[in-house]
Amino acid sequence: MLEKWKLFGLFLLSSAVAEAQFNYSVDQSIPVEIDNKQLVMPWAGGLNAAHTNTLDLNGDSKLDLVLFDRTANKVITYLNQNGQYVYAPDYESLFPKEVDQWLLLRDLNCDGKKDIFTSNPLGIIAFVNTTKPGGSLSWRPFNPNAQNIPRALLTKGFSGPINIKVNAADIPAIDDVDGDGDLDILNFYFIGPGTVEYHQNFAMENTGRCDSLQLQRVSQNWGGFTECACGVVAFEGGKTCTELLSGGRTQHNGGKALVLTDINNDGAKDVFFSEETCSTLYLLNNLGTSSVPVFTSLSSFPTTNPLNLLAYPVPALEDIDFDGLKDIIVSPNISVREYFGTNFQNSMMQFKNTGTQQAAQFSFVKSNFLQSEMIDVGDFSVPALFDYDGDGDQDLFVSNYVKTNLSSQIYQFENVGTASSPSFKLVTENFFQFSALNAYNMKIQFADMNRDAKPDLVLSYTSRNSRTVKMSYLANSSFDKFIVTDPVIKPVDFTFEESENWLVIDVNQDGLNDILLGTGTGALEFWKNDGNTRFSLSNPSYLGLATSTSRQNLAMAVADLDADGGADLIVANQEGVLSIYDNFRTSSTPNGITSIINNKITNQYESRNLGGRVWPTIGNLYNTQQPTLIVGNTLGGLMVLKFEDAAELPAEPEVTIFPNPISRAITKPINIRADRAMSVQFYSMLGQKMSSSYFVPANEDYPINVNLLPAGIYIAQFTWKGKVFTKRFIVN
Repeated sequence: MLEKWKLFGLFLLSSAVAEAQFNYSVDQSIPVEIDNKQLVMPWAGGLNAAHTNTLDLNGDSKLDLVLFDRTANKVITYLNQNGQYVYAPDYESLFPKEVDQWLLLRDLNCDGKKDIFTSNPLGIIAFVNTTKPGGSLSWRPFNPNAQNIPRALLTKGFSGPINIKVNAADIPAIDDVDGDGDLDILNFYFIGPGTVEYHQNFAMENTGRCDSLQLQRVSQNWGGFTECACGVVAFEGGKTCTELLSGGRTQHNGGKALVLTDINNDGAKDVFFSEETCSTLYLLNNLGTSSVPVFTSLSSFPTTNPLNLLAYPVPALEDIDFDGLKDIIVSPNISVREYFGTNFQNSMMQFKNTGTQQAAQFSFVKSNFLQSEMIDVGDFSVPALFDYDGDGDQDLFVSNYVKTNLSSQIYQFENVGTASSPSFKLVTENFFQFSALNAYNMKIQFADMNRDAKPDLVLSYTSRNSRTVKMSYLANSSFDKFIVTDPVIKPVDFTFEESENWLVIDVNQDGLNDILLGTGTGALEFWKNDGNTRFSLSNPSYLGLATSTSRQNLAMAVADLDADGGADLIVANQEGVLSIYDNFRTSSTPNGITSIINNKITNQYESRNLGGRVWPTIGNLYNTQQPTLIVGNTLGGLMVLKFEDAAELPAEPEVTIFPNPISRAITKPINIRADRAMSVQFYSMLGQKMSSSYFVPANEDYPINVNLLPAGIYIAQFTWKGKVFTKRFIVN
């Protein structure tokens, strides 16, 4: 038996010098049940504020779904498979990285393939769809510069070519406005009165073809209407804004969105209109023609029971239920949460066209299109894994920013599968009734805070009453499950900002849990535990991660990801990208590895936006030597990253104790490394108990101070799943 442990130690040593490889695939195989319903795509990552488009992603001549969520600045792709949408994240990386603020897919050059229009600081840029039959999705910049970067679209102004200026929060209408077959552009006037500019495309007039953009601004008051304030519009020949507002000031600030549709099939384009400060979607019915529009009234949509999204509802007209009729999907066009009342769990409103193409009739279906088929806790989901019930598999906990108009909560999912074949079932949305804290911005982790070797539930949150940030913990009374005998939440004496993220981890391996803090300025701070859970700043730029404009709000997790014997650090940023620092405690020149996710379309490993600000956690979900990552994000969902070709754990646990023997003169602790979580207690050769029990996490070097033990031979007794086994070590 002793030889077995020696060989295992040699294996760890040889593995540590090999080049680290962190190869992951997005895994969607774990079943999830909520309210007795199996979710179709539980790990699709959530949704908040999404623009909806359709596009054939995989060349099967069926229209798939392409969303752009503004809160995460992320393209999200779904395949149409047998009349059902399936999350297909590998296609997301095939879109240009320049897609920003909004995304409209329109056929720019009349070749039957939709092209890209999106925002740019100078206005609007476009990409042409160059996908070949049987090939992968591809694009080229429209009107590129010498560096093959797309230039902003130009229009002929009154004195020459000018950019089409569009506010970042605006969404223009890019459509065939005049019905001649080519694409025109409508946008709200950049600065000044709330009128609409019309940029007519003269491609058909000049060439007889609709395969180019030859834009000219022909009007700065298209349709003759002026937006005065939220829900107030002045029409040509009627009262002015000043008269309508009874002398009040005209409000032109905030984003505005335009969507064209011939809703009554009379040949004239009507206008859906929304404004950033409004909660209602409006419809302007065109009583004229496409060439000479006439608008005289404003109505809410729907006319009965108008929807209320609290902020900036923007519609998209696409056939999303595969019946050949365009439906309406409405989602808020906001970049950040603006109100506690914003319901990011129900922010994709679906209206089905129950009429015909000639006479559309829209009926409300649901407020959580796609969201109802995935884990979506609202926004800012923070996951944690822990064997809550002590049955040998990892259970899942997820905190959120806020439950609509209420408080942060913790969702508890029981693993009703096994240690190697996980399956989660929602137990409660309000674990331990933490909503009673009347708080928001909750973040969670299981870690030992009171030095009793039992993993406690650590949480931070912002009080809705005082707006102060607090860190606390709920003490656990068990080594191998979660049992609370003292329900009082204990405070932690540690101060940080609301936007900052923390990780409780023994950084310097002195047996005390320290804190890594990801600051709002992008730095990673190491706060040393000085004893009695008091922390002092030891390093303001740990691993060289100092203040940076390219990253903020870092979130962290630690484990031995590649089973080489050294703990690795995952650092996530506000752009949704993960970086892995291999053997972070011992590396002299740490560099983050970001190309870790396998794209099976390109056959390349890449970095990827996993949903805006992301929070990783680590756990052994498949009974393998290399653990799995679960990532929460801005969108309130979760994604699973599974280590490729992970080696299966042996039937019996493998543990090393090093250094062994250990000298009492050495102040460093002894280290225990276990390939799965377990508890340990030390005994003398006579059976006398020599230590407290310690919880040893899986895949980490766990340090324990033994310098107070007299010289001699000791027995480390390990407990795992009710089984007990021992290992000797020597103190001299």
